[in-house]
Amino acid sequence: MGDAMPAILGDADYITRGEFSEVRQDVKTLERQMVEVQTMQGAQGGQLAQILTNQEKQDKKLDNLQSTRQWIGWVLVIVTSTAAIQITTHLVSAL
Repeated sequence: MGDAMPAILGDADYITRGEFSEVRQDVKTLERQMVEVQTMQGAQGGQLAQILTNQEKQDKKLDNLQSTRQWIGWVLVIVTSTAAIQITTHLVSAL
Protein backbone atom coordinates (compact mmCIF):
# COMPACT_ATOMS: atom_id res chain seq x y z
CA MET A 1 0.00 0.00 0.00
CA GLY A 2 2.95 2.31 0.69
CA ASP A 3 4.04 1.87 -2.93
CA ALA A 4 0.63 2.97 -4.22
CA MET A 5 0.53 6.27 -2.32
CA PRO A 6 3.20 8.13 -4.33
CA ALA A 7 1.47 7.10 -7.56
CA ILE A 8 -1.80 8.52 -6.28
CA LEU A 9 -0.26 11.69 -4.87
CA GLY A 10 2.08 12.31 -7.75
CA ASP A 11 5.33 14.06 -6.80
CA ALA A 12 4.07 15.26 -3.40
CA ASP A 13 5.17 13.38 -0.30
CA TYR A 14 2.38 14.72 1.87
CA ILE A 15 -1.28 15.78 1.66
CA THR A 16 -2.21 19.32 2.56
CA ARG A 17 -5.27 20.03 4.71
CA GLY A 18 -7.22 21.21 1.68
CA GLU A 19 -6.40 18.08 -0.27
CA PHE A 20 -7.19 15.92 2.75
CA SER A 21 -10.57 17.62 3.05
CA GLU A 22 -11.30 16.89 -0.63
CA VAL A 23 -10.27 13.25 -0.20
CA ARG A 24 -12.41 13.01 2.92
CA GLN A 25 -15.42 14.41 1.02
CA ASP A 26 -14.83 11.89 -1.77
CA VAL A 27 -14.75 9.06 0.78
CA LYS A 28 -17.98 10.30 2.36
CA THR A 29 -19.62 10.47 -1.08
CA LEU A 30 -18.49 6.93 -1.81
CA GLU A 31 -19.81 5.73 1.54
CA ARG A 32 -23.23 7.27 0.82
CA GLN A 33 -23.27 5.70 -2.63
CA MET A 34 -22.38 2.30 -1.17
CA VAL A 35 -25.25 2.57 1.31
CA GLU A 36 -27.61 3.38 -1.57
CA VAL A 37 -26.31 0.44 -3.61
CA GLN A 38 -26.64 -1.92 -0.65
CA THR A 39 -30.18 -0.70 0.00
CA MET A 40 -31.12 -1.24 -3.64
CA GLN A 41 -29.55 -4.69 -3.63
CA GLY A 42 -31.51 -5.60 -0.52
CA ALA A 43 -34.77 -4.48 -2.13
CA GLN A 44 -33.95 -6.34 -5.34
CA GLY A 45 -33.08 -9.44 -3.33
CA GLY A 46 -36.54 -9.30 -1.76
CA GLN A 47 -38.14 -8.90 -5.18
CA LEU A 48 -36.13 -11.81 -6.53
CA ALA A 49 -37.23 -14.02 -3.64
CA GLN A 50 -40.87 -13.13 -4.38
CA ILE A 51 -40.39 -13.87 -8.09
CA LEU A 52 -38.88 -17.26 -7.27
CA THR A 53 -41.77 -18.06 -4.92
CA ASN A 54 -44.27 -17.15 -7.63
CA GLN A 55 -42.35 -19.24 -10.16
CA GLU A 56 -42.43 -22.27 -7.86
CA LYS A 57 -46.21 -21.87 -7.44
CA GLN A 58 -46.67 -21.70 -11.21
CA ASP A 59 -44.46 -24.75 -11.72
CA LYS A 60 -46.60 -26.73 -9.26
CA LYS A 61 -49.77 -25.66 -11.07
CA LEU A 62 -48.27 -26.72 -14.40
CA ASP A 63 -47.23 -30.08 -12.93
CA ASN A 64 -50.77 -30.62 -11.65
CA LEU A 65 -52.20 -29.66 -15.03
CA GLN A 66 -49.83 -32.05 -16.82
CA SER A 67 -50.82 -34.84 -14.45
CA THR A 68 -54.51 -34.14 -15.08
CA ARG A 69 -53.93 -34.16 -18.84
CA GLN A 70 -52.19 -37.52 -18.58
CA TRP A 71 -55.11 -38.99 -16.64
CA ILE A 72 -57.59 -37.64 -19.19
CA GLY A 73 -55.47 -39.16 -21.96
CA TRP A 74 -55.50 -42.57 -20.28
CA VAL A 75 -59.26 -42.38 -19.72
CA LEU A 76 -59.76 -41.58 -23.41
CA VAL A 77 -57.55 -44.50 -24.43
CA ILE A 78 -59.46 -46.88 -22.15
CA VAL A 79 -62.88 -45.61 -23.29
CA THR A 80 -61.86 -45.72 -26.95
CA SER A 81 -60.36 -49.18 -26.58
CA THR A 82 -63.44 -50.45 -24.78
CA ALA A 83 -65.69 -48.98 -27.47
CA ALA A 84 -63.55 -50.53 -30.23
CA ILE A 85 -63.65 -53.92 -28.52
CA GLN A 86 -67.42 -53.73 -28.07
CA ILE A 87 -67.95 -52.74 -31.72
CA THR A 88 -65.64 -55.50 -32.91
CA THR A 89 -67.33 -58.05 -30.66
CA HIS A 90 -70.76 -56.93 -31.92
CA LEU A 91 -69.64 -57.17 -35.58
CA VAL A 92 -68.04 -60.59 -35.06
CA SER A 93 -71.08 -61.94 -33.25
CA ALA A 94 -73.34 -60.62 -35.98
CA LEU A 95 -71.53 -62.69 -38.57
